[in-house]
Amino acid sequence: MMEDSKILIIRVTGNLGHKIAKVSLQHGHPTFALVKDSIFSDPLKYLKLQSLQNSGATLLKGSLEDEASLIEAVKEVDVVICAGSAKQVLD
Repeated sequence: MMEDSKILIIRVTGNLGHKIAKVSLQHGHPTFALVKDSIFSDPLKYLKLQSLQNSGATLLKGSLEDEASLIEAVKEVDVVICAGSAKQVLD
C-alpha cells in the first residue's frame, strides 16, 4: 500500500491555507505547518493553529525569511504548498 504524501503548508493561518490544511488532514495526509513565533501573539491565528494541531497537524517553527528553517521544513515533506498571496510572500 502506498503511503500518503507528507504535506507542508506555508501561510496556514490565512483563509486558503487553513482550508487546505483541513482538507489535507481529512484525507489522512501527514500535514505540517510552517509558523513564525510571532503568530502565537494573535488570538485568532493561535486558535486556528490549535484547531489544526488538535486535528493532527505538526507545527514547525520557521518562516520564508529564515532560509535555514525553510530548508529543514522542506526536508520533512513530499509536497510544499505556499498559500499566501504574492504580496504576503514578497513582504
